[in-house]
Amino acid sequence: MITPPITQILPKIPFWDNLSSEEKAVVSQRAITKRFNKDQIASSNSSACLGIILILSGGIRVSILSDEGREVTLYRAKAGEFCISTASCVIHQLTFEAFVTAEEETTVLVIPSSITAKLMEKNVHVRAFIFERETERYSQTIWAIQQMLFKKFDQRLASYFIDAYKNSGSTEIKKTQEEIARDVNSAREVVARMLKDFAAKGFVEIKRGKILLKNIDSLKKLM
Repeated sequence: MITPPITQILPKIPFWDNLSSEEKAVVSQRAITKRFNKDQIASSNSSACLGIILILSGGIRVSILSDEGREVTLYRAKAGEFCISTASCVIHQLTFEAFVTAEEETTVLVIPSSITAKLMEKNVHVRAFIFERETERYSQTIWAIQQMLFKKFDQRLASYFIDAYKNSGSTEIKKTQEEIARDVNSAREVVARMLKDFAAKGFVEIKRGKILLKNIDSLKKLM
Protein backbone atom coordinates (compact mmCIF):
# COMPACT_ATOMS: atom_id res chain seq x y z
CA MET A 1 0.00 0.00 0.00
CA ILE A 2 1.33 3.44 -0.95
CA THR A 3 1.10 5.86 1.96
CA PRO A 4 -0.33 9.24 0.90
CA PRO A 5 1.57 12.44 1.74
CA ILE A 6 1.19 13.65 5.32
CA THR A 7 -0.53 16.81 4.08
CA GLN A 8 -3.35 14.62 2.78
CA ILE A 9 -3.59 12.61 6.00
CA LEU A 10 -3.68 15.43 8.57
CA PRO A 11 -7.14 16.80 7.61
CA LYS A 12 -8.57 13.38 8.58
CA ILE A 13 -7.66 14.02 12.21
CA PRO A 14 -10.94 14.84 14.03
CA PHE A 15 -9.52 17.86 15.88
CA TRP A 16 -7.61 19.27 12.88
CA ASP A 17 -10.13 22.02 12.13
CA ASN A 18 -9.95 23.13 15.78
CA LEU A 19 -6.21 23.76 15.69
CA SER A 20 -4.81 27.23 15.29
CA SER A 21 -2.67 28.08 12.28
CA GLU A 22 0.43 27.83 14.45
CA GLU A 23 -0.60 24.45 15.84
CA LYS A 24 -1.32 23.11 12.36
CA ALA A 25 2.09 24.28 11.20
CA VAL A 26 3.86 22.53 14.10
CA VAL A 27 1.94 19.27 13.60
CA SER A 28 2.62 19.38 9.85
CA GLN A 29 6.34 19.80 10.49
CA ARG A 30 6.69 17.15 13.21
CA ALA A 31 4.18 14.42 12.31
CA ILE A 32 5.72 11.35 10.70
CA THR A 33 4.65 7.99 9.33
CA LYS A 34 6.08 4.73 10.67
CA ARG A 35 5.76 1.16 9.45
CA PHE A 36 5.80 -1.91 11.68
CA ASN A 37 6.14 -5.54 10.68
CA LYS A 38 3.74 -8.21 11.89
CA ASP A 39 4.23 -8.97 15.62
CA GLN A 40 6.62 -6.03 16.00
CA ILE A 41 6.17 -4.11 19.26
CA ALA A 42 5.26 -0.54 18.36
CA SER A 43 5.23 0.73 21.93
CA SER A 44 5.84 -0.47 25.48
CA ASN A 45 6.81 1.04 28.80
CA SER A 46 10.46 0.18 28.13
CA SER A 47 10.51 1.86 24.71
CA ALA A 48 10.49 5.50 23.70
CA CYS A 49 7.11 7.18 24.04
CA LEU A 50 5.68 7.62 20.54
CA GLY A 51 2.71 9.93 20.98
CA ILE A 52 -0.79 9.43 19.62
CA ILE A 53 -1.07 7.41 16.42
CA LEU A 54 -3.59 7.18 13.60
CA ILE A 55 -3.57 3.74 11.97
CA LEU A 56 -3.36 4.14 8.20
CA SER A 57 -3.26 0.45 7.30
CA GLY A 58 -3.10 -2.83 9.17
CA GLY A 59 -4.00 -3.03 12.83
CA ILE A 60 -2.62 -3.14 16.36
CA ARG A 61 -3.30 -5.07 19.55
CA VAL A 62 -2.91 -3.61 23.04
CA SER A 63 -2.06 -6.10 25.78
CA ILE A 64 -0.62 -6.44 29.26
CA LEU A 65 1.73 -9.08 30.63
CA SER A 66 1.20 -10.80 33.97
CA ASP A 67 4.01 -11.57 36.42
CA GLU A 68 3.81 -15.19 35.24
CA GLY A 69 4.35 -14.11 31.62
CA ARG A 70 0.76 -14.56 30.45
CA GLU A 71 -0.31 -12.05 27.83
CA VAL A 72 -3.81 -10.60 28.09
CA THR A 73 -5.34 -8.78 25.13
CA LEU A 74 -7.22 -5.64 26.16
CA TYR A 75 -8.39 -4.29 22.81
CA ARG A 76 -7.55 -3.85 19.14
CA ALA A 77 -7.58 -0.94 16.73
CA LYS A 78 -7.71 -1.07 12.96
CA ALA A 79 -7.13 1.26 10.02
CA GLY A 80 -8.82 4.64 10.50
CA GLU A 81 -8.71 4.43 14.31
CA PHE A 82 -6.51 6.16 16.85
CA CYS A 83 -4.42 4.60 19.60
CA ILE A 84 -3.53 6.68 22.66
CA SER A 85 -1.82 3.91 24.63
CA THR A 86 1.32 4.87 22.70
CA ALA A 87 1.22 8.25 24.49
CA SER A 88 1.09 7.03 28.09
CA CYS A 89 4.04 9.27 29.01
CA VAL A 90 1.89 12.37 28.49
CA ILE A 91 -1.56 10.95 29.35
CA HIS A 92 -1.05 10.42 33.05
CA GLN A 93 -4.34 8.56 33.55
CA LEU A 94 -2.80 5.62 31.64
CA THR A 95 -0.95 4.03 34.54
CA PHE A 96 -0.81 0.36 33.53
CA GLU A 97 2.05 -1.14 31.53
CA ALA A 98 0.76 -1.90 28.04
CA PHE A 99 2.31 -3.38 24.93
CA VAL A 100 1.16 -2.16 21.51
CA THR A 101 1.89 -4.79 18.86
CA ALA A 102 1.28 -4.76 15.10
CA GLU A 103 -1.03 -7.66 14.19
CA GLU A 104 0.04 -7.43 10.54
CA GLU A 105 2.20 -5.10 8.50
CA THR A 106 0.97 -1.76 9.80
CA THR A 107 1.54 1.87 8.88
CA VAL A 108 0.68 4.69 11.28
CA LEU A 109 0.77 8.46 11.45
CA VAL A 110 2.56 9.59 14.61
CA ILE A 111 2.00 12.92 16.36
CA PRO A 112 5.07 12.91 18.64
CA SER A 113 4.61 12.90 22.40
CA SER A 114 6.20 16.34 22.85
CA ILE A 115 3.68 17.84 20.41
CA THR A 116 0.82 15.85 21.92
CA ALA A 117 1.66 17.25 25.37
CA LYS A 118 1.67 20.84 24.13
CA LEU A 119 -1.61 20.42 22.25
CA MET A 120 -3.29 18.86 25.29
CA GLU A 121 -2.09 21.71 27.49
CA LYS A 122 -3.24 24.55 25.22
CA ASN A 123 -6.12 23.19 23.13
CA VAL A 124 -9.32 22.04 24.84
CA HIS A 125 -10.52 20.27 21.66
CA VAL A 126 -7.43 18.06 21.59
CA ARG A 127 -7.77 17.35 25.29
CA ALA A 128 -11.44 16.43 24.88
CA PHE A 129 -10.66 14.18 21.91
CA ILE A 130 -7.97 12.27 23.80
CA PHE A 131 -10.11 11.86 26.93
CA GLU A 132 -12.98 10.60 24.76
CA ARG A 133 -10.71 8.00 23.17
CA GLU A 134 -9.38 7.10 26.60
CA THR A 135 -12.93 6.44 27.80
CA GLU A 136 -13.66 4.26 24.77
CA ARG A 137 -10.53 2.17 25.34
CA TYR A 138 -11.33 1.88 29.04
CA SER A 139 -14.76 0.49 28.11
CA GLN A 140 -13.14 -2.03 25.77
CA THR A 141 -10.75 -3.09 28.52
CA ILE A 142 -13.61 -3.62 30.98
CA TRP A 143 -15.45 -5.66 28.33
CA ALA A 144 -12.39 -7.91 27.88
CA ILE A 145 -12.21 -8.46 31.64
CA GLN A 146 -15.93 -9.23 31.82
CA GLN A 147 -15.52 -11.82 29.07
CA MET A 148 -12.80 -13.60 31.06
CA LEU A 149 -14.64 -13.45 34.38
CA PHE A 150 -18.26 -14.11 33.48
CA LYS A 151 -18.43 -16.05 30.19
CA LYS A 152 -17.82 -19.76 29.78
CA PHE A 153 -14.96 -20.53 27.44
CA ASP A 154 -17.10 -22.13 24.73
CA GLN A 155 -19.13 -18.88 24.62
CA ARG A 156 -15.97 -16.77 24.38
CA LEU A 157 -14.49 -18.87 21.59
CA ALA A 158 -17.76 -18.88 19.65
CA SER A 159 -18.02 -15.09 20.03
CA TYR A 160 -14.45 -14.73 18.80
CA PHE A 161 -15.19 -16.76 15.66
CA ILE A 162 -18.42 -14.90 14.92
CA ASP A 163 -16.73 -11.51 15.36
CA ALA A 164 -13.93 -12.60 13.01
CA TYR A 165 -16.53 -13.79 10.49
CA LYS A 166 -18.45 -10.51 10.66
CA ASN A 167 -15.30 -8.41 10.30
CA SER A 168 -13.81 -10.34 7.36
CA GLY A 169 -16.88 -11.84 5.69
CA SER A 170 -14.92 -15.09 5.43
CA THR A 171 -15.52 -18.44 7.14
CA GLU A 172 -11.77 -19.08 7.06
CA ILE A 173 -9.95 -17.92 10.20
CA LYS A 174 -6.24 -17.74 9.33
CA LYS A 175 -4.93 -18.07 12.86
CA THR A 176 -2.90 -20.71 14.65
CA GLN A 177 -4.21 -22.18 17.87
CA GLU A 178 -1.54 -20.27 19.77
CA GLU A 179 -2.66 -16.98 18.17
CA ILE A 180 -6.30 -17.74 18.97
CA ALA A 181 -5.36 -18.50 22.58
CA ARG A 182 -3.62 -15.15 22.84
CA ASP A 183 -6.60 -13.36 21.30
CA VAL A 184 -9.17 -14.91 23.65
CA ASN A 185 -6.90 -14.70 26.72
CA SER A 186 -6.54 -18.40 27.37
CA ALA A 187 -4.00 -21.21 27.15
CA ARG A 188 -3.29 -22.98 23.86
CA GLU A 189 -4.14 -26.33 25.44
CA VAL A 190 -7.59 -25.07 26.44
CA VAL A 191 -8.20 -23.75 22.92
CA ALA A 192 -7.07 -27.05 21.40
CA ARG A 193 -9.50 -29.04 23.57
CA MET A 194 -12.43 -26.75 22.76
CA LEU A 195 -11.63 -26.78 19.04
CA LYS A 196 -11.69 -30.59 19.06
CA ASP A 197 -15.09 -30.43 20.75
CA PHE A 198 -16.35 -27.88 18.18
CA ALA A 199 -15.01 -30.04 15.35
CA ALA A 200 -16.70 -33.17 16.72
CA LYS A 201 -20.00 -31.27 16.76
CA GLY A 202 -19.49 -30.07 13.19
CA PHE A 203 -19.13 -26.40 14.13
CA VAL A 204 -15.61 -26.02 12.71
CA GLU A 205 -12.94 -27.86 10.75
CA ILE A 206 -9.36 -27.69 11.99
CA LYS A 207 -6.70 -27.09 9.34
CA ARG A 208 -2.99 -26.35 9.60
CA GLY A 209 -2.67 -22.67 10.51
CA LYS A 210 -6.38 -21.94 10.11
CA ILE A 211 -9.90 -22.82 11.22
CA LEU A 212 -12.86 -23.24 8.86
CA LEU A 213 -16.26 -22.27 10.25
CA LYS A 214 -18.75 -24.91 9.16
CA ASN A 215 -21.89 -24.04 11.14
CA ILE A 216 -22.31 -20.31 11.83
CA ASP A 217 -25.81 -20.68 13.29
CA SER A 218 -24.70 -23.21 15.90
CA LEU A 219 -21.80 -20.98 16.93
CA LYS A 220 -24.19 -18.04 17.30
CA LYS A 221 -26.43 -20.10 19.59
CA LEU A 222 -23.52 -20.58 21.99
CA MET A 223 -22.95 -16.85 22.43
